[in-house]
Amino acid sequence: MERRQVIKGIAAAAGMAWVSPRISALGLDQVSVEKSRFGIPIRGLSNKGGKLVQPIQLTVEHAGTDATLVVRVDHQQVEKRVLSPGTHTFNVYVDPVETARQMLIEYEIAGKSESAELRVEPVRKLLIFILPHSHHDFGYTDLQSNVEEKQMANISRGIELARNTADYPPGARFVWNLEVLWGADLFMRTKTEPERQELISAVKKSWIGLNGMYANELTGLCRPEELLQLFRYSTELGSQCGIPVDSAMISDVPGYTWGTVSAMAQAGIRYFSAAPNYFDRVGTFMVEWQDKPFWWISPGPINSRFTGLQPESTVSAR
Repeated sequence: MERRQVIKGIAAAAGMAWVSPRISALGLDQVSVEKSRFGIPIRGLSNKGGKLVQPIQLTVEHAGTDATLVVRVDHQQVEKRVLSPGTHTFNVYVDPVETARQMLIEYEIAGKSESAELRVEPVRKLLIFILPHSHHDFGYTDLQSNVEEKQMANISRGIELARNTADYPPGARFVWNLEVLWGADLFMRTKTEPERQELISAVKKSWIGLNGMYANELTGLCRPEELLQLFRYSTELGSQCGIPVDSAMISDVPGYTWGTVSAMAQAGIRYFSAAPNYFDRVGTFMVEWQDKPFWWISPGPINSRFTGLQPESTVSAR
């Protein structure tokens, strides 16, 4: 299943820790939707009090005054709550299944009862990493002056959120990632000295992640010198912050020219996150290589006179 469908499934089943790559766009088992109008097993896991449980979504209609609802799964009570008049949708939770199995779910409220058998499927566990960042579409989504203000505000807000979560456990601390460095360059040229030092400090503390490209460039339109200049600022800012910038990312732009590999290698970039639009102008790139790490080997240096590169350069791409 395509990655966008998995992400939609996560959004539909908010709070889930894991999600199956076979999950539907709504995160629901479509076979069971046809069998029961009030119960739908969700193919995912939730973390409740440190324990992983599997949700079943219920929709119960109740008329009249407030009444107590009791829900049982395989004759064991799993939920008891008071419902007001109206339609209510909520989850109940069962122990995760290792193999597909039928479960009897039933509820009673105000003398009314209903039951159904649901097929609950096991969940394949996937660890999902979220990379907070803002896409740079300079002059495309808004006026250039507005984009400038937004991107610099993102840096300040990212530092603030990272500071507020600095004492959280590892993995829960906020990190803001700069997709490209045009906004950081503008920040360093226009902000006050204390603000500039705050950004440098945030990078050193790993509150802000730097990526090597200056902009979301159409690399196929670049001459060799322009490709090299595309990564120049990353070496400057990295030197100021005392860290190497060894990764780059580019989103939306459809395709990357061969010379990009040599230019990245020249700048010390070893890792490249590539995220073109799936549906247009990229041939079968996403079909063949989406979510599959690979080494991207260039056919040769941009120009051996001034790059000093060997005949081949490699970059790890995703």
